[in-house]
Amino acid sequence: MKATTTLLRLPLMAALTLGLSAQAMAETPRAAWHAQIGHGYEQLASSTATFAQRTSEYCAEPTDAGLLAVKEQWLAAFNSWQAVRFVDFGPIEQNTRAWKFQFWPDPKNLTASKARYWLGNDKPIDVDALSRDSVAIQGFPAAEYLLYDPQITDGERALPAERTCALLTGISGNLKQNAEGLAADWGQLQSRYLEVNDYSNGTLTSAMHALEIMADWRLAAPLGVRGTGRPNPYLADAWRSEQSLVTLRASLQGMADFFVPGLNLLMAENNAADLAEQFSTQLNKTLAHFDGLPADITPLLETEEGVASLTALLEDVRATGAVLTGPVAGKLGVVRGFNSSDGD
Repeated sequence: MKATTTLLRLPLMAALTLGLSAQAMAETPRAAWHAQIGHGYEQLASSTATFAQRTSEYCAEPTDAGLLAVKEQWLAAFNSWQAVRFVDFGPIEQNTRAWKFQFWPDPKNLTASKARYWLGNDKPIDVDALSRDSVAIQGFPAAEYLLYDPQITDGERALPAERTCALLTGISGNLKQNAEGLAADWGQLQSRYLEVNDYSNGTLTSAMHALEIMADWRLAAPLGVRGTGRPNPYLADAWRSEQSLVTLRASLQGMADFFVPGLNLLMAENNAADLAEQFSTQLNKTLAHFDGLPADITPLLETEEGVASLTALLEDVRATGAVLTGPVAGKLGVVRGFNSSDGD
């Protein structure tokens, strides 16, 4: 796989919460959560719009610098998705929207199959045509395939080949359209989200579920701790671009930015600020664990030292989840099996 050292650790938009409404922050935990998640969705809409713009500019006038800009913006937009990926209720549930952003896991490599299908025929390619096809061709992994997979980049279909450019332009336009719709629909959910008490539990359980996925599927599965028992880097996110740990960190940072402030308010209301601090401390410890790690999981699977560092990271992610599902959930009376979509 190609090295991507120039793309490592793009900034995740520091101080994401600065644009939040001070009034919303000062009201209730759900008001804060709605504002924070809404801000994350707005960032996703903005970053996908820029990705679509960079793609169109590159395909109109291809240069090496333009292709690098497309790759950098793909990662920035993908990280914006990772930051709000923990939200598994509300508008993101409608019409398989989550899979339209990221079809994963993909054990049968349907993303590659769909991309080859579109590249291998003469059907017109546009946003509408792709939106009617499988979710495997609509999201970030499909764009990643065109940008990074040697099956494309080492052959005659490598960018800026006309049909590959058309497909990448269609995919980026589809991402932009879906992100704008998601942000708008989240805004329309505001009154219901603030009125329905179950949304508090739904937001909490969505974070629990996200941490479970990070531990069990995004780390333990590639490590071989679960499943076949053999390490397999192709089970990780973003393995083609070699950014699997960067995107995992973006997911945790998104929870710090868009989940923790509301949790702090909720725990303060329940005279349990110490438990909120315990969760934040453990989350920050987990985030700090990424310092010194490479961008991708693959090289770490090749040495005993690397496996040990990944195992320690896995333990930190699990410990972060344990605080949330244990003392925090216990204090709030949240049942772990609560279906977060019940509030919708």
